[in-house]
Amino acid sequence: MRKILFTTFILLSTMLVAQEQVQFYPVMSDPLQAVFCDYASAEGEVRYVSNNHGQYVGNFIDNKIYGWGYFLSNSGAQTFGQYRNGRHFFGITITMETARVGSDDHFVEYDLATGNILRVCTPEGNPRLSAPYVPTTDKPVPLYTFQKIVYENGDTYYGELYNGRRHGYGIYYWANGDFWYGKYEDGYRQGYGALYKTDHRVFSGRWIGDSKVE
Repeated sequence: MRKILFTTFILLSTMLVAQEQVQFYPVMSDPLQAVFCDYASAEGEVRYVSNNHGQYVGNFIDNKIYGWGYFLSNSGAQTFGQYRNGRHFFGITITMETARVGSDDHFVEYDLATGNILRVCTPEGNPRLSAPYVPTTDKPVPLYTFQKIVYENGDTYYGELYNGRRHGYGIYYWANGDFWYGKYEDGYRQGYGALYKTDHRVFSGRWIGDSKVE
């Protein structure tokens, strides 16, 4: 089973499906997400590691970071998402000033002070937006933003919004300390993600609303 899953994952790992594009960056198709989740769950284990670089909680396979994980560096940067062979390859990275959503070479970067888009970087290395987004008559405020929302019950959302609704990738923190990273559509969890518990357990799969269906 492990060999089949791994071979399938390698074959699919280069596929990017246009219709799955949330915004400016491509994301893995649902079949590839399913293979990734199955492989991480079947072959991996969840660990919490703290060292000179920071703290990590998430999947390990063959003593390498592989699967869903969260890393908090000593500098304060936070990285959520999916890892392969020790490297983060898709998700959200948040620093003191910016939030980056996507892969290493194809991402959108937001200004945390305003929530607006700073730039979009393509695999060719050419940012499609080289300067901060300044609204003008012919260039209105972009529909996508990246913001922090605190709810009356103490929960917090930190992620992409489209026309003011949770849409794209984000992190939802519950008041009890648990959090979820993954994909939203029209205000609701809709797609693959991972739930992180305060006791360092991680549950990954596909969500529809508040329910994990795979």
